[in-house]
Amino acid sequence: MSTTTEFEDMVGSVVQDHTENISPNPEQQQPQQPIADYDPEWSEFLLDQLADNELIHGAPTVDGLRRITERFFGEILGSRSVVLQQPTVGNGLRCSVCHSLLIKKYRTGENISIDGCVDVLHDKTPYPFKDHLIATADTRAEGKALRRALKIRVVTAEELQNEDEQDILSSEELANDQQILAINQLCKRLNVSVATFVTSEHAKTTTINELNNLEARLLISKLSEFQRTPKNIPSACIGYDENWKANFYGSVKNES
Repeated sequence: MSTTTEFEDMVGSVVQDHTENISPNPEQQQPQQPIADYDPEWSEFLLDQLADNELIHGAPTVDGLRRITERFFGEILGSRSVVLQQPTVGNGLRCSVCHSLLIKKYRTGENISIDGCVDVLHDKTPYPFKDHLIATADTRAEGKALRRALKIRVVTAEELQNEDEQDILSSEELANDQQILAINQLCKRLNVSVATFVTSEHAKTTTINELNNLEARLLISKLSEFQRTPKNIPSACIGYDENWKANFYGSVKNES
């Protein structure tokens, strides 16, 4: 699976600036934040707030993250991109962008500054995004900055656009935290039992952590199909159980 290269402390001249001046509204001034951003349930709570069109195969879109950031986390005071590297023939059509956010947190009232930097390669980017590398990198960098600000361990739908399907098909890595979270969220939305659904597809599975990367991806795809055609959900799978992790969740993997 292709991944973006991180630039943590890079600085450069601003060649693209789209600072957003957002006027606060009553909803932003008195946000509902029943769960604090340091609570274990924070990530799951946020993903629950996303609309169906803000989730693609379980991954949140940048538009969705931007909306829930201002709804539950803080007011975005500034949003700016810096193009660190223009795509040229000499650099293999590589584009690098750093996106910076200035956010006033609702919970503490403090202003925080968050950066997200990404690389985008022409030959690793599908059509039509490969014809708009800077715009693609800009969107992905903003998504990375948003998820860092929210402190959620997910990858945006836009960041997944450059995945190499051959790498995915040959991968035997275990399912990651985001995939398990996506399966849970989709099952909750569809009122589907996590354990029953997973074991109906993989009978020998005793805990969800035993799934490999490919198996988890296929389960997410099937749940996404159920969103379009809920009548195809097997009756035996209907009934979401809030406490499914008690008996169907194995040891916690590395969460760094």
